[in-house]
Amino acid sequence: MKLPTSKRYLAGLNNYDLRCYNRRIALKLLYQHKGLSKSQLSETMGLSIPAVSKIVQDLIDENRVEVEEISHSGRGNHRGIYKVTSQRPCTICISIIPGQLMAIVVDNEIKPLTPLAKREVTLETPEQLIDDLVQLIVMVKNEANVTDYRLAVAVHGQVDVKSGASLKMPHAQWQGRIELKYLLQSRLNVDVLLDNDCVMMALAEKWKMYEEQRDFCVLNISNGIGSSFLISNDVYRGPHFGSGQIGHTFVEMNGHICGCGREGCLETVASLASMKREYCHIKQVDNVSTSDLIKAFHSQDVDAVNVVNKAAKVIGRALYNFLVTLDINQIILYGETCQFGSLWLSTILNETLGNPFESGDSLKEEQTAITFGKLTEEEKLIGISYLWVEKELDLMG
Repeated sequence: MKLPTSKRYLAGLNNYDLRCYNRRIALKLLYQHKGLSKSQLSETMGLSIPAVSKIVQDLIDENRVEVEEISHSGRGNHRGIYKVTSQRPCTICISIIPGQLMAIVVDNEIKPLTPLAKREVTLETPEQLIDDLVQLIVMVKNEANVTDYRLAVAVHGQVDVKSGASLKMPHAQWQGRIELKYLLQSRLNVDVLLDNDCVMMALAEKWKMYEEQRDFCVLNISNGIGSSFLISNDVYRGPHFGSGQIGHTFVEMNGHICGCGREGCLETVASLASMKREYCHIKQVDNVSTSDLIKAFHSQDVDAVNVVNKAAKVIGRALYNFLVTLDINQIILYGETCQFGSLWLSTILNETLGNPFESGDSLKEEQTAITFGKLTEEEKLIGISYLWVEKELDLMG
């Protein structure tokens, strides 16, 4: 039987493919460890010193890696530490969430050059957002004293990764698409990559916790609810850029109308905004701050406890459906609701951890775990800079 030649089916690796693969692994390790010796690369990659020498020389010739000579006493005069080339531009990481912009500058090795900068904003018009972004970018650029830079932008809500547009930004005062990448490139004449803020957290977890190498889901629960999945060491986005929209799964008949236009979405029942709305309705007050609701919950205010526990139970049931559907058993929680603490988490766990398909003999690392995320605000924001690292790795053959 003659096989079709128009497509490659289950193609193997030729020598060129294998060299590209090894170069990607070596460069990835250098980004992770911020520099390794030839012997350390050899040990980590499981390759001989001569093989590693050839790989790093190829990376040096491609201007991706440079060697830092370090003198030491004893036999042999020098040993080299291989690092990501300093010829890379710096990256300004930007986060856009309702009410706040954040920025930090990182160098070629993804190490911070500036402290985390924050700016409170009111998202009234797209034009005002762009003006505020440009002012913040210029400020941190000047603080870092850099001229050659690129942008990595994390945006709350649904984004079109290919065009660099914000498709829908919840809690903003406008509706519709904003061509963020085009507008920032036009104003600043720099390269821009853009993705969702939950992807930022997933990338931060992936590159910060690289030794664990397991599938996981990041769940961000604040005024909205979003998520991002790491599957087989890659962030899954989906062809329509809508993956991770767990906040818009249906949970309640005849529920409140969601910002997406449907009723009964998870966000309308279990988000921080929905909890504050329900608490205000019970107390017959116009508004309550996030800090006051958290304080009331920890003070065992009956109404606050009931509202928060009801939301936690709904989250737990939604996660149970998620767990038995995708079989991703590591859930990492972020967002302001994490301030409700262990009591809130235990309510979620009680609704979630009865997975009938999980063997009681499972290894500890294979068992379902729902935990609070440990990354700082700075570490989470730096995560979005790895969009540029992963793009470089993807383009290496």
